[in-house]
Amino acid sequence: MSIRTYIFALLTSLVLMIAVILSYQSASIFVGSFDKMTKRMMTGIAKQYPEQGKVEQDILGYHVTTDWQLVPKQVREQFTQTPIENNILYSKFVDWIFIAPPEKAYVLMAFERDGKKIFISLFNENVRERVAKKHQDKGVLLDPMQEIILLGISGLIVFVLVLLAIFKKITVPVESLQAWGKGLTINDINKTRPDFRFKELNAVATLMHDNLVSVAESIEREQTFLSYASHELRTPIAVIRSNAALLEKVNPNPSENERKIRDRIQRASLTMKSMTETLLWLSREGDTDMPIETSCLGDLVQSTQNELIYLLAGKLVTVTIDTDEAQVDIAVVPSLIVLNNLIRNAFQHTQQGQVTIVQRGNEVIITNIEECYEEGGERVNEIQDNKPLGNNELGFGLGMQLVEKLTKQFGWRYTTTKLDYGYSVSVFFS
Repeated sequence: MSIRTYIFALLTSLVLMIAVILSYQSASIFVGSFDKMTKRMMTGIAKQYPEQGKVEQDILGYHVTTDWQLVPKQVREQFTQTPIENNILYSKFVDWIFIAPPEKAYVLMAFERDGKKIFISLFNENVRERVAKKHQDKGVLLDPMQEIILLGISGLIVFVLVLLAIFKKITVPVESLQAWGKGLTINDINKTRPDFRFKELNAVATLMHDNLVSVAESIEREQTFLSYASHELRTPIAVIRSNAALLEKVNPNPSENERKIRDRIQRASLTMKSMTETLLWLSREGDTDMPIETSCLGDLVQSTQNELIYLLAGKLVTVTIDTDEAQVDIAVVPSLIVLNNLIRNAFQHTQQGQVTIVQRGNEVIITNIEECYEEGGERVNEIQDNKPLGNNELGFGLGMQLVEKLTKQFGWRYTTTKLDYGYSVSVFFS
């Protein structure tokens, strides 16, 4: 529910309740005033009539008598018992629906004067017809109760219209602010901010704009840092790898200790190369505007696997790779980053078992199965979740996060399936 709807419903309900209460109060006051006026009139007549020596008398349409049996029969039929209490107005309306005059009306009051009880009464058994004749020249006849209800409804309608006008004046700038804020991008930070009429809304717009400027500056600093750092790393990486290759040519048969040192240098340079490519991609914000080239996906899989095979050194892991020579149209650099991270992840999390890499057309499926072995007479499962660890060579899950980001950016179908003793991931480069 929007704020506009909530406030409108709340205020309308409140005013409706007030209108109902005031209308009921007005109706009660009207009925009470009618009773008071009638009682005052009947009391005034009873103080003077019937005149001395008379038992009954008709005054201004009221019947006054000292004998209950002389009270009009129509009145006595409505009030079957003789009124005992004095100065109490008894009234009865027949067929009264509250918003229209009754069909019949009867009033009776007892008054004591000079030790005698006086009964004063008035009745009308054709009220509606008389009222209609009386007002026939005045057009539409409205009962006072109808007028009260109409006034209440009119007041409510006027309030709703005024409230809608106020809401329109207020909500239009608010909705404009919402639309402006929703469409605000980093490219718009240098444009003039619109005027939203109210200073509070302008203050919110200024705050949003300033926050976006701050975020843009922060992103720009991070991108600049990543770009500079990544490019600066390329030179020492290239030097390390070229000198490692040169060592192999100068001395192709090093001692065992020297071989270990060379292997460590080679592994570190490959890790730095992968990390640099990842950082370079992040500095581009995952730009999908990459050149599409026709390449052999199988060759890319083979070369990536060969670069990462050092991760299986000292492990009892069998690698099976099956590729074809299909030529596919892909963005080569993002594809290499995805393959590198997926194969690296499979190699790192398999200590004893099998890694299978299958490429068919545009699809690559990488499966790693951790085998079980006997220890102390019990079968032990050494499988670890095929998820990036906090101490892996690419940092805190950076590689797998990048895989998800790239596959989403390029619309590649990427699925992960948990097996009994391993994981299987599939990427469809299309």
